[in-house]
Amino acid sequence: MPRTETKSTNRFTRPSEVTYILPESASSTITIILPPKSPWTSGSHWHEGHTEYLRVIQGAAKVTIQSHTCTYRPSDGIITIPRFAVHEWSRVLERDDPDFDDELVVQEWTDPTDGLKEVFFRNLNSVILEHSGTGWFGSMGFILQLWTIFHGLDNWPVVVDGPFYVRWLLTHVAVGIGARFGALCGLRAVYDEYTPRELIDRRSI
Repeated sequence: MPRTETKSTNRFTRPSEVTYILPESASSTITIILPPKSPWTSGSHWHEGHTEYLRVIQGAAKVTIQSHTCTYRPSDGIITIPRFAVHEWSRVLERDDPDFDDELVVQEWTDPTDGLKEVFFRNLNSVILEHSGTGWFGSMGFILQLWTIFHGLDNWPVVVDGPFYVRWLLTHVAVGIGARFGALCGLRAVYDEYTPRELIDRRSI
């Protein structure tokens, strides 16, 4: 299918939900902005090849790491999320919170700083913003595309609650099967139309 070229785009917005500002060439930090009342959430997931860091720049974020939930503000500094730690974050939506009506601005980066997070967000957002399929077939194709991206770019979504070894096994099985079906359908984790050449070369994807 034809794909809109977004490899030169550094800002992706899903209206009323989230805006991603991708780094300039000298940076590895991604800025994520959630408007007031945004329902966006990162979804519960983990990374296996990267330690992730979050820093709240403005507003208040509700962050859950390994089932422990806290509210973080700029004064709380850097939040470290180790490899394999299941985590999720979103904005605080309680009306009695002083930051309820503020934008939430959060920075994300990883160790190693290998550009994979930018590759992930470029391809994920481009796919979501271009998605127009309807019905069972369109929905299944969209899910297979997302799982292909998750599988290829170190983002493992929790598909069932339970002990971590159960989550790990079922996620790897489900996402792995989805990615294989996706590959058979010609789907990829990384598209030239969405990804700058230097990032592809850097990752050797």
